[in-house]
Amino acid sequence: MSKAMSDWIDDIFEELEKPEVTERMRSYLLHLLGKCRYYDNVHDEYEAEILDSDLSMLRFRELHATFEMNKLDVTYDYAPSQRELSRHIRRISGLE
Repeated sequence: MSKAMSDWIDDIFEELEKPEVTERMRSYLLHLLGKCRYYDNVHDEYEAEILDSDLSMLRFRELHATFEMNKLDVTYDYAPSQRELSRHIRRISGLE
């Protein structure tokens, strides 16, 4: 196989391995951001970054991990969802 042919095939697979950040993924990040409590300017900066068209998949993963680690626990949330509340009850009762 020629060098040019293998480069062409490698390019195709590299493109397939770099998925684009979809609107649904952006919406999920905004949802997670809403569950975190940051100062207003930090919250606004994160929101602008999420809505930026140049958001990479690597940065998406970093933001996702950051928001998951910083979201409020059920005990501090004003109105937790039923799923979050049941998960919290299982955790404190040792059933998880």
